[in-house]
Amino acid sequence: MRRWFFVLLLSLCSLKTRASNPADSVKKEGFVVLPLLYYTPDTRLAAGAAAVYYFRTATATATEAAPRLSYVQLLGDYTQNRQLDIWSLWSVFTKAEKYLIRGELRYRNFPDRYFGIGNATTRDQEERYSYDLFSLKLLLMQRFGQYWFAGFDYSLRHEFNFRYLTPGELSAAAVTGSAGGTGSALGGVITFDSRDNIVNASKGQFFEFSTYRYHPVLGSSFNFTALNAVYSHYWSLPNRLILAANGVARANFGQVPFLDLAKVGNDDILRGYPGNRFRDRHYVAGQAELRFPVYKRFGGVAFAGLGDVFGEAGDLSLQRIKYSIGTGLRYALNKQEKLNARLDVGVGREGPAFYISVAEAF
Repeated sequence: MRRWFFVLLLSLCSLKTRASNPADSVKKEGFVVLPLLYYTPDTRLAAGAAAVYYFRTATATATEAAPRLSYVQLLGDYTQNRQLDIWSLWSVFTKAEKYLIRGELRYRNFPDRYFGIGNATTRDQEERYSYDLFSLKLLLMQRFGQYWFAGFDYSLRHEFNFRYLTPGELSAAAVTGSAGGTGSALGGVITFDSRDNIVNASKGQFFEFSTYRYHPVLGSSFNFTALNAVYSHYWSLPNRLILAANGVARANFGQVPFLDLAKVGNDDILRGYPGNRFRDRHYVAGQAELRFPVYKRFGGVAFAGLGDVFGEAGDLSLQRIKYSIGTGLRYALNKQEKLNARLDVGVGREGPAFYISVAEAF
Protein backbone atom coordinates (compact mmCIF):
# COMPACT_ATOMS: atom_id res chain seq x y z
CA MET A 1 0.00 0.00 0.00
CA ARG A 2 2.82 2.38 0.75
CA ARG A 3 5.26 1.10 -1.87
CA TRP A 4 5.79 4.75 -2.91
CA PHE A 5 7.83 5.43 0.25
CA PHE A 6 10.99 3.90 -1.14
CA VAL A 7 10.26 5.32 -4.61
CA LEU A 8 10.28 8.78 -3.05
CA LEU A 9 13.43 8.05 -1.11
CA LEU A 10 15.35 6.63 -4.02
CA SER A 11 14.33 9.48 -6.27
CA LEU A 12 15.58 12.00 -3.75
CA CYS A 13 18.69 9.90 -3.27
CA SER A 14 19.55 10.51 -6.90
CA LEU A 15 20.16 14.16 -5.97
CA LYS A 16 22.95 13.26 -3.52
CA THR A 17 26.15 11.25 -3.81
CA ARG A 18 29.43 10.42 -2.17
CA ALA A 19 31.11 9.64 -5.48
CA SER A 20 34.83 10.11 -5.17
CA ASN A 21 34.96 11.90 -8.53
CA PRO A 22 32.55 14.86 -8.72
CA ALA A 23 32.51 14.53 -12.51
CA ASP A 24 31.28 10.95 -12.25
CA SER A 25 27.55 11.02 -13.03
CA VAL A 26 27.00 7.51 -11.61
CA LYS A 27 26.02 7.80 -7.93
CA LYS A 28 27.89 5.47 -5.60
CA GLU A 29 26.25 5.60 -2.18
CA GLY A 30 24.42 7.83 0.26
CA PHE A 31 22.08 8.07 3.26
CA VAL A 32 18.84 10.04 3.54
CA VAL A 33 16.28 10.58 6.33
CA LEU A 34 12.87 11.99 5.44
CA PRO A 35 9.54 12.72 7.14
CA LEU A 36 6.45 10.91 5.85
CA LEU A 37 2.90 12.22 5.53
CA TYR A 38 -0.04 10.64 3.70
CA TYR A 39 -3.81 10.06 3.79
CA THR A 40 -5.99 7.10 2.72
CA PRO A 41 -9.50 5.96 3.73
CA ASP A 42 -8.00 3.00 5.62
CA THR A 43 -5.54 5.02 7.70
CA ARG A 44 -6.81 8.60 7.60
CA LEU A 45 -3.95 10.99 8.26
CA ALA A 46 -0.61 9.31 8.94
CA ALA A 47 2.86 10.58 9.76
CA GLY A 48 6.27 9.11 10.41
CA ALA A 49 9.83 9.01 9.19
CA ALA A 50 11.96 6.91 6.86
CA ALA A 51 15.67 6.36 6.39
CA VAL A 52 17.40 4.74 3.45
CA TYR A 53 20.96 3.76 2.64
CA TYR A 54 21.51 3.42 -1.10
CA PHE A 55 24.52 2.06 -2.94
CA ARG A 56 25.77 0.29 -6.06
CA THR A 57 27.39 -3.13 -5.86
CA ALA A 58 29.71 -2.42 -8.81
CA THR A 59 30.94 0.45 -10.96
CA ALA A 60 30.65 0.84 -14.71
CA THR A 61 33.39 -0.52 -16.95
CA ALA A 62 34.21 -0.06 -20.61
CA THR A 63 32.05 -3.08 -21.49
CA GLU A 64 29.49 -3.18 -18.71
CA ALA A 65 27.07 -0.63 -17.28
CA ALA A 66 26.80 -0.11 -13.55
CA PRO A 67 23.89 -1.93 -11.90
CA ARG A 68 20.89 0.07 -10.77
CA LEU A 69 20.79 1.49 -7.25
CA SER A 70 20.44 -0.98 -4.40
CA TYR A 71 18.96 0.13 -1.08
CA VAL A 72 18.19 -0.77 2.52
CA GLN A 73 15.29 1.13 4.09
CA LEU A 74 13.70 1.51 7.51
CA LEU A 75 10.47 3.38 8.10
CA GLY A 76 7.93 3.86 10.86
CA ASP A 77 4.57 5.60 10.86
CA TYR A 78 1.53 6.06 13.06
CA THR A 79 -1.95 6.80 11.73
CA GLN A 80 -5.00 8.66 12.92
CA ASN A 81 -6.65 5.23 13.26
CA ARG A 82 -3.99 4.27 15.83
CA GLN A 83 -2.16 1.94 13.45
CA LEU A 84 1.56 1.48 14.04
CA ASP A 85 3.79 0.20 11.25
CA ILE A 86 7.55 -0.46 11.44
CA TRP A 87 8.92 -1.74 8.19
CA SER A 88 12.32 -2.57 6.70
CA LEU A 89 12.89 -3.25 2.99
CA TRP A 90 15.95 -4.09 0.96
CA SER A 91 16.63 -4.55 -2.75
CA VAL A 92 20.10 -5.42 -4.04
CA PHE A 93 21.24 -5.74 -7.66
CA THR A 94 24.44 -7.76 -8.00
CA LYS A 95 27.14 -7.05 -10.58
CA ALA A 96 25.76 -6.79 -14.14
CA GLU A 97 22.32 -7.22 -12.55
CA LYS A 98 22.66 -10.98 -12.84
CA TYR A 99 20.72 -11.40 -9.61
CA LEU A 100 18.19 -9.35 -7.69
CA ILE A 101 17.82 -9.92 -3.93
CA ARG A 102 14.81 -8.46 -2.15
CA GLY A 103 13.50 -8.73 1.37
CA GLU A 104 11.07 -7.33 3.89
CA LEU A 105 10.85 -7.39 7.69
CA ARG A 106 7.77 -5.85 9.27
CA TYR A 107 5.83 -5.34 12.50
CA ARG A 108 2.32 -3.86 12.59
CA ASN A 109 -0.21 -3.14 15.32
CA PHE A 110 -3.29 -2.63 13.23
CA PRO A 111 -6.84 -1.73 14.31
CA ASP A 112 -9.05 -2.50 11.31
CA ARG A 113 -12.59 -3.17 10.08
CA TYR A 114 -14.28 -6.33 8.75
CA PHE A 115 -17.52 -6.30 6.74
CA GLY A 116 -17.89 -9.99 5.99
CA ILE A 117 -16.93 -12.05 2.94
CA GLY A 118 -18.41 -11.51 -0.52
CA ASN A 119 -19.14 -8.66 -2.90
CA ALA A 120 -22.64 -7.91 -1.55
CA THR A 121 -21.85 -7.08 2.10
CA THR A 122 -23.34 -3.94 3.64
CA ARG A 123 -21.85 -1.24 5.84
CA ASP A 124 -24.00 -2.24 8.82
CA GLN A 125 -22.11 -5.56 8.96
CA GLU A 126 -19.00 -3.69 10.13
CA GLU A 127 -16.96 -5.32 12.92
CA ARG A 128 -13.98 -3.64 14.51
CA TYR A 129 -10.91 -5.57 15.61
CA SER A 130 -7.16 -5.22 15.99
CA TYR A 131 -4.17 -7.53 15.76
CA ASP A 132 -0.39 -7.64 15.70
CA LEU A 133 1.56 -8.81 12.67
CA PHE A 134 5.13 -9.98 12.17
CA SER A 135 6.17 -10.72 8.58
CA LEU A 136 9.31 -11.72 6.70
CA LYS A 137 9.87 -12.04 2.93
CA LEU A 138 13.01 -13.21 1.12
CA LEU A 139 13.22 -13.15 -2.68
CA LEU A 140 16.03 -14.21 -5.02
CA MET A 141 15.63 -13.58 -8.76
CA GLN A 142 17.94 -14.20 -11.70
CA ARG A 143 18.01 -12.10 -14.83
CA PHE A 144 17.53 -13.69 -18.24
CA GLY A 145 17.14 -11.69 -21.42
CA GLN A 146 16.94 -7.91 -21.45
CA TYR A 147 13.79 -7.37 -19.42
CA TRP A 148 13.08 -10.63 -17.57
CA PHE A 149 13.73 -11.76 -13.99
CA ALA A 150 12.58 -15.02 -12.41
CA GLY A 151 13.16 -16.61 -9.04
CA PHE A 152 11.89 -17.96 -5.75
CA ASP A 153 10.32 -16.30 -2.72
CA TYR A 154 9.77 -17.27 0.91
CA SER A 155 6.96 -15.59 2.84
CA LEU A 156 6.29 -15.78 6.58
CA ARG A 157 3.38 -14.03 8.32
CA HIS A 158 2.48 -14.43 11.99
CA GLU A 159 -0.76 -12.75 13.11
CA PHE A 160 -1.44 -12.71 16.84
CA ASN A 161 -2.95 -10.87 19.80
CA PHE A 162 -6.39 -10.50 18.16
CA ARG A 163 -8.78 -8.20 19.99
CA TYR A 164 -12.46 -7.92 19.01
CA LEU A 165 -13.90 -4.48 19.64
CA THR A 166 -17.41 -5.35 18.44
CA PRO A 167 -19.25 -8.72 18.44
CA GLY A 168 -19.75 -10.65 15.22
CA GLU A 169 -18.31 -13.39 13.01
CA LEU A 170 -14.72 -12.74 14.08
CA SER A 171 -15.34 -12.88 17.82
CA ALA A 172 -17.46 -16.03 17.31
CA ALA A 173 -14.52 -17.69 15.51
CA ALA A 174 -16.75 -18.28 12.49
CA VAL A 175 -14.10 -17.10 10.00
CA THR A 176 -10.84 -18.85 9.08
CA GLY A 177 -7.93 -17.00 10.64
CA SER A 178 -10.01 -14.95 13.08
CA ALA A 179 -7.84 -16.14 15.99
CA GLY A 180 -4.60 -15.48 14.15
CA GLY A 181 -2.01 -18.01 13.10
CA THR A 182 1.09 -18.43 10.96
CA GLY A 183 1.28 -18.37 7.19
CA SER A 184 4.49 -19.88 5.80
CA ALA A 185 4.88 -20.27 2.03
CA LEU A 186 7.30 -20.91 -0.79
CA GLY A 187 6.64 -19.05 -4.02
CA GLY A 188 7.80 -18.44 -7.55
CA VAL A 189 7.94 -15.03 -9.26
CA ILE A 190 8.53 -13.99 -12.86
CA THR A 191 8.75 -10.34 -13.99
CA PHE A 192 9.00 -8.49 -17.31
CA ASP A 193 9.75 -4.76 -17.18
CA SER A 194 10.43 -2.57 -20.23
CA ARG A 195 9.22 0.72 -18.70
CA ASP A 196 11.28 3.82 -19.42
CA ASN A 197 10.85 5.00 -15.81
CA ILE A 198 9.69 2.91 -12.84
CA VAL A 199 8.41 5.99 -10.97
CA ASN A 200 6.28 7.46 -13.76
CA ALA A 201 6.42 5.55 -17.02
CA SER A 202 5.51 7.15 -20.36
CA LYS A 203 6.05 4.03 -22.47
CA GLY A 204 6.73 0.33 -22.05
CA GLN A 205 5.17 -2.58 -20.22
CA PHE A 206 5.31 -4.27 -16.84
CA PHE A 207 4.17 -7.80 -16.03
CA GLU A 208 4.52 -9.89 -12.89
CA PHE A 209 3.16 -13.31 -12.02
CA SER A 210 3.65 -14.95 -8.64
CA THR A 211 2.37 -18.04 -6.88
CA TYR A 212 2.66 -19.04 -3.20
CA ARG A 213 2.03 -22.40 -1.54
CA TYR A 214 1.16 -22.26 2.17
CA HIS A 215 1.45 -25.68 3.81
CA PRO A 216 1.80 -27.19 7.33
CA VAL A 217 5.05 -28.87 6.21
CA LEU A 218 6.49 -25.35 6.07
CA GLY A 219 5.11 -24.48 9.51
CA SER A 220 1.95 -22.85 8.24
CA SER A 221 -1.29 -22.90 10.24
CA PHE A 222 -3.20 -22.78 6.95
CA ASN A 223 -3.15 -24.86 3.78
CA PHE A 224 -3.82 -22.84 0.61
CA THR A 225 -2.41 -21.60 -2.69
CA ALA A 226 -2.36 -17.99 -3.90
CA LEU A 227 -1.90 -16.85 -7.51
CA ASN A 228 -1.26 -13.19 -8.43
CA ALA A 229 -0.86 -11.35 -11.73
CA VAL A 230 -0.27 -7.69 -12.61
CA TYR A 231 0.03 -6.11 -16.07
CA SER A 232 0.53 -2.45 -17.02
CA HIS A 233 1.00 -0.80 -20.42
CA TYR A 234 1.96 2.81 -21.16
CA TRP A 235 1.59 4.83 -24.37
CA SER A 236 3.12 8.24 -25.11
CA LEU A 237 0.65 10.38 -27.07
CA PRO A 238 0.92 13.79 -28.79
CA ASN A 239 0.78 16.99 -26.71
CA ARG A 240 2.59 15.31 -23.76
CA LEU A 241 -0.36 13.06 -23.01
CA ILE A 242 0.21 9.62 -21.50
CA LEU A 243 -2.34 6.82 -21.60
CA ALA A 244 -1.83 4.07 -19.02
CA ALA A 245 -3.73 0.81 -18.56
CA ASN A 246 -3.45 -1.61 -15.66
CA GLY A 247 -4.98 -4.97 -14.76
CA VAL A 248 -4.68 -7.15 -11.67
CA ALA A 249 -5.93 -10.61 -10.75
CA ARG A 250 -5.72 -12.77 -7.64
CA ALA A 251 -6.99 -16.27 -6.96
CA ASN A 252 -6.92 -18.29 -3.71
CA PHE A 253 -7.61 -21.99 -3.31
CA GLY A 254 -7.87 -23.97 -0.09
CA GLN A 255 -8.07 -22.92 3.57
CA VAL A 256 -7.61 -19.16 3.15
CA PRO A 257 -7.48 -16.95 6.30
CA PHE A 258 -9.60 -13.83 5.97
CA LEU A 259 -6.60 -11.49 6.10
CA ASP A 260 -5.20 -13.17 2.96
CA LEU A 261 -8.41 -12.96 0.96
CA ALA A 262 -8.44 -10.71 -2.11
CA LYS A 263 -9.78 -7.21 -1.44
CA VAL A 264 -11.35 -4.44 -3.50
CA GLY A 265 -9.82 -1.00 -3.53
CA ASN A 266 -6.70 0.79 -2.42
CA ASP A 267 -4.73 3.85 -3.41
CA ASP A 268 -3.54 2.13 -6.58
CA ILE A 269 -6.60 0.47 -8.19
CA LEU A 270 -10.35 0.99 -7.78
CA ARG A 271 -9.70 4.22 -5.93
CA GLY A 272 -12.96 5.09 -4.20
CA TYR A 273 -13.16 2.02 -1.93
CA PRO A 274 -11.31 1.34 1.33
CA GLY A 275 -9.00 -1.64 0.90
CA ASN A 276 -10.90 -3.73 3.45
CA ARG A 277 -14.48 -2.95 2.35
CA PHE A 278 -15.06 -6.08 0.20
CA ARG A 279 -13.09 -9.32 0.32
CA ASP A 280 -13.39 -12.85 -1.09
CA ARG A 281 -11.28 -15.66 -2.55
CA HIS A 282 -10.74 -14.16 -6.00
CA TYR A 283 -10.34 -10.71 -7.50
CA VAL A 284 -10.10 -9.22 -10.97
CA ALA A 285 -9.94 -5.53 -11.88
CA GLY A 286 -8.75 -3.16 -14.57
CA GLN A 287 -8.31 0.57 -14.96
CA ALA A 288 -7.21 3.19 -17.45
CA GLU A 289 -5.72 6.59 -16.71
CA LEU A 290 -5.03 9.63 -18.89
CA ARG A 291 -2.20 11.85 -17.64
CA PHE A 292 -1.81 15.40 -18.93
CA PRO A 293 0.16 18.60 -18.18
CA VAL A 294 -1.64 21.57 -16.66
CA TYR A 295 0.78 24.39 -15.83
CA LYS A 296 4.51 24.29 -15.15
CA ARG A 297 5.02 21.70 -12.38
CA PHE A 298 1.30 20.88 -12.18
CA GLY A 299 -0.39 18.06 -14.00
CA GLY A 300 -3.65 16.17 -13.88
CA VAL A 301 -5.16 12.74 -14.43
CA ALA A 302 -8.56 11.26 -15.19
CA PHE A 303 -9.14 7.60 -14.42
CA ALA A 304 -11.80 4.90 -14.51
CA GLY A 305 -11.77 1.31 -13.28
CA LEU A 306 -13.95 -1.76 -13.01
CA GLY A 307 -13.62 -4.96 -10.97
CA ASP A 308 -14.82 -7.06 -8.06
CA VAL A 309 -14.10 -9.85 -5.62
CA PHE A 310 -15.93 -13.17 -5.92
CA GLY A 311 -16.00 -16.69 -4.55
CA GLU A 312 -17.24 -18.29 -7.77
CA ALA A 313 -17.64 -16.90 -11.28
CA GLY A 314 -21.42 -16.86 -10.76
CA ASP A 315 -21.00 -14.27 -7.99
CA LEU A 316 -20.06 -11.62 -10.56
CA SER A 317 -22.93 -9.49 -11.83
CA LEU A 318 -23.52 -6.07 -13.36
CA GLN A 319 -25.69 -5.16 -10.37
CA ARG A 320 -22.82 -5.62 -7.92
CA ILE A 321 -19.64 -5.00 -9.90
CA LYS A 322 -17.52 -2.21 -8.45
CA TYR A 323 -16.70 0.81 -10.59
CA SER A 324 -14.38 3.72 -9.92
CA ILE A 325 -14.15 7.07 -11.69
CA GLY A 326 -12.13 10.04 -10.62
CA THR A 327 -9.60 12.71 -11.19
CA GLY A 328 -6.43 13.93 -9.58
CA LEU A 329 -3.88 16.70 -9.34
CA ARG A 330 -0.13 16.18 -9.66
CA TYR A 331 2.81 18.35 -8.56
CA ALA A 332 6.33 17.53 -9.74
CA LEU A 333 8.59 17.13 -6.71
CA ASN A 334 11.49 16.06 -8.92
CA LYS A 335 11.09 16.83 -12.63
CA GLN A 336 14.23 14.96 -13.62
CA GLU A 337 13.09 11.73 -11.95
CA LYS A 338 9.42 12.40 -12.92
CA LEU A 339 8.36 12.03 -9.28
CA ASN A 340 4.96 13.53 -8.42
CA ALA A 341 3.02 14.24 -5.28
CA ARG A 342 -0.61 13.31 -5.94
CA LEU A 343 -4.08 14.15 -4.71
CA ASP A 344 -6.76 11.80 -6.05
CA VAL A 345 -10.53 11.74 -5.63
CA GLY A 346 -12.17 8.46 -6.59
CA VAL A 347 -15.91 7.81 -6.63
CA GLY A 348 -17.37 4.32 -6.29
CA ARG A 349 -20.72 2.78 -5.39
CA GLU A 350 -20.60 4.08 -1.81
CA GLY A 351 -19.33 7.59 -2.31
CA PRO A 352 -16.01 9.40 -2.76
CA ALA A 353 -12.63 8.64 -1.21
CA PHE A 354 -9.56 10.88 -1.03
CA TYR A 355 -5.89 9.95 -1.32
CA ILE A 356 -2.74 11.97 -0.71
CA SER A 357 0.54 10.24 -1.51
CA VAL A 358 3.65 10.24 -3.68
CA ALA A 359 4.25 8.53 -7.07
CA GLU A 360 1.65 7.37 -9.55
CA ALA A 361 -0.99 4.76 -8.73
CA PHE A 362 0.66 2.34 -11.16
